[in-house]
Amino acid sequence: MATPGTRAGAASGQVTLETLFAGFGVFACLLIFTGVLKSLPGVATAPIDITPLLLGIVLLHLAFALASRRYILPPSVPALFALHAALAGLAILSAGTSAGRDIFHDKLRDVVLVAPVMMAIGVAVAADHRTFRRFLLAAKVLGPAMGAFIALAFALGLVNVVVQFGGRGSVQTQRVQYQLANLAIALAASGFAIAVMRTRGLPRLFNLGMTALLAFAALIPGGRSGFIGLCLTVVATPCLYLWQRGRRALAVGLALGLAAGLTMGITLLFASTQLATGLRTVERFTQGAGGDGGGRIALWQAAFALIGGNGFLGVGFGGYSSAAGWGVTREYYPHNLFIEAMVELGVPGFLLFLGIWMAAGLGWLSAGRRLARDEEGAEQWAATAGFGLIMLIYISVSTDLGNPLMWFALGLLAGCGGASVSRWQPQARSAPG
Repeated sequence: MATPGTRAGAASGQVTLETLFAGFGVFACLLIFTGVLKSLPGVATAPIDITPLLLGIVLLHLAFALASRRYILPPSVPALFALHAALAGLAILSAGTSAGRDIFHDKLRDVVLVAPVMMAIGVAVAADHRTFRRFLLAAKVLGPAMGAFIALAFALGLVNVVVQFGGRGSVQTQRVQYQLANLAIALAASGFAIAVMRTRGLPRLFNLGMTALLAFAALIPGGRSGFIGLCLTVVATPCLYLWQRGRRALAVGLALGLAAGLTMGITLLFASTQLATGLRTVERFTQGAGGDGGGRIALWQAAFALIGGNGFLGVGFGGYSSAAGWGVTREYYPHNLFIEAMVELGVPGFLLFLGIWMAAGLGWLSAGRRLARDEEGAEQWAATAGFGLIMLIYISVSTDLGNPLMWFALGLLAGCGGASVSRWQPQARSAPG
């Protein structure tokens, strides 16, 4: 029979374990932005790859979370996993007819094996409020840290260091790194923008200043989709927060005011050659068809030509680059995941991928009723929407179906509004006999 002493020891052990695994949200944030961390000096030249290290830590946290907590999940979560299973099965079947045999092995691994793990991590982060708050806090630290590094390099005139992140890796790797840098900055900016609405006095000024500084930092590395995401989420997320808290008129007025202010600021910035000098993001917007925008147009044109000429089932999973004449390489993809699903997996793949996003979006939308009870719930609802919007913009102009960041975001959206309770119920101490 357990004695009061052993019960106290068990309670003490429980606190120790929960403290040990309290970093789940933090490590999840670091994992999804591993590409950002790898771009930092010292990390890029480290003797070990931090990706499997962070993945192992996060999976350990996930296993502990599943063992120690009982999750109450919305219907959108099983719907999301069912639709993903159907998409993964279709990818496996279509890979047998694909011309990209040297490509689809890695993509199958990412879509069939990595994607459900990332969705599970996203759901677990979203369904525990404390874990989500730590995730958002980590993003609000990582974004300014990356912004400070970028601003420092810019101030020292080391623009190439910012664009190439130390000059390591292929051009494609460098582009992915600055895209991820701007995504991290955008997520952090949306978190600070919501915090402006939640605070007063000096804390509000701090949050407002951080939002402005992050907006400037996003102008430097060159990630255009991240900058667009930042502009939209800085307007949308504080307004969604106010709307969720019942302040509808103020939310609409703030949205109109912020949209007008951003439009004026961006117009002045793009109109001034002197102001835009050295700001890589602005330069890439104004390059015209000769820059990456022209490359994307060629990729989209090739994709639509394949859609028109390959019928209902597409060219096979991983077969886009070969069928389009770009060669057997994963670096050439349609740069829009909805188009990619249509090209490689045909109409069934497009409908399944569209259904995946609809299931996640409807899960987030229905969570609004459950998260309207307090300020923290409204903050989670608005911040999750901001992250989802950033990712939706990102997948519309870049990356492929194997991107783990997108699958994490889908799990975060679908799990929004879930709840969790400890399986380790505290035991009442018995009275001494």
